[in-house]
Parts: sequence; structure tokens; C-alpha cells
Amino acid sequence: MKRVQCLKINVQGSRFCCLLIFNFLLLFASCENDMTEVATATSENNFPSTTYVDYDVLYSDSAIVRVRLKGKTMEQYDGEIAHDEFKDGVHLWFFDQEKKVESEMTANYATRKRTSNKMEAKGNVVVFNKKGEKLNTEQLTWDVNTKKIYTEEHVRITTADKIITGKGLISDETFTNYRVKNITGQIRLQ
Repeated sequence: MKRVQCLKINVQGSRFCCLLIFNFLLLFASCENDMTEVATATSENNFPSTTYVDYDVLYSDSAIVRVRLKGKTMEQYDGEIAHDEFKDGVHLWFFDQEKKVESEMTANYATRKRTSNKMEAKGNVVVFNKKGEKLNTEQLTWDVNTKKIYTEEHVRITTADKIITGKGLISDETFTNYRVKNITGQIRLQ
């Protein structure tokens, strides 16, 4: 005759044990990472190589100061896509030959790609020119090489006597010669 062994299981303990095993399996199953994602997340390019706090930079061309760039934080990234990020906003001034301000621009955020020499400003972008005209938009690109600013977003231009709204704009970097691509409205102020 065979002897049968019985195992007594404590019901309360078995629930705890089953929950523990279930949680462990769930945790183990959810901890799978794609190695390319891990490499991308921990890449050196995701961390700034240099960080400037309370910076004030002057850019010159042929020994003439052309642009002043100021802000709270500028992070520089090296690697395949070398760029600068201005996460806390940026303030730029554009100067003429006599070092007088021709225009000025502010934005909540900006990034500048060093290889293409283009800066993209985003979030409450405001540009003033020496005539007192004001441009408001949510995105604006400044191409240093062509000395142009442009956007495909909605724009609002306020002059001394009217407000112009539209979509898309192209201008010189001093915002003195501009063209709104698709004008959607004009309001006379006087």
C-alpha cells in the first residue's frame, strides 16, 4: 500500500505568496528595455557639454557688433547635431552699422543649430523694429546666413495706424522689410 503525503496549506499565507509571485512576474515582464532606447537615453548627446547661466553674448561681423544675445540659461550640446538650447527664454538685439538697435526679439524658448546657423524661437515670440512696429507669433526662424526671419504660423503685426493678421511671414532680420504671406485681416486704428 502506498503512503500518500498531504501538504497542508495556510489559506491566508498562500494568498500572500500568490500575490508576491504574481507581482514579481509582472515586474519581471515589464522590465524589458530596448537596448537602442537605453543607448539613446544615456547618450552623451542628451546632456549639455556646457551650461551658461545669466549669459550676455555679442556677435560681430567684420569687427562690428551685429547681435546681442541675453538670457538666463544656455545649454550647448555637442555631437552629430551640435546645437544650443535656451530653455528659459532668450532676448536678442540686432544692431546697425552705428551700433543703434534696429530690432529686438524675445521668446520663451529657442534652439540654435550650429551647423545650419538657424535659430528657432517658440512660445510668445515678440519682435519690435525701429519704426515701433510689433510682431507677435508662436514660432519664428532666424537664418543667420541669409539674414532673414520667417514663419508659417499665425502672425499679428501692430503698426502706428493698423493691426494686420495673417498666416506666414518672411522678413529681413531687422523686421523692417516684411511680407505677410496670407493676410486674414486688417484693422485701422485711427
